[in-house]
Amino acid sequence: MAKPLDSELKERLRAVLGDRRVTEADLRRLAEEGRACALILRAQLAKREQALTALSADPASSLSEIAEALREVNQLRPGLAELEALLDDLEERARQVRLAWVSAASGAH
Repeated sequence: MAKPLDSELKERLRAVLGDRRVTEADLRRLAEEGRACALILRAQLAKREQALTALSADPASSLSEIAEALREVNQLRPGLAELEALLDDLEERARQVRLAWVSAASGAH
């Protein structure tokens, strides 16, 4: 089975959130990648939800088609929620890094 699109990104986010040392540039790059991935996942989820709605409304749709679309929606939704939570945590980590940098810079004067 193929790895989900966001699995490697989530691993890197967890590493940074687990107090791995990181630069401001790394934080920005990771946040950008995360936002792009979230956009892709939101689009995939919307597409699968639309397909599920269309399949459910079509009496000619097979139960297996509906079940497959429902399975995909049920896989995408929690994955997207997890990614969004990790990105929120990353944003907080970035604020902490910036605050520490500003505090260190102002203490040096």
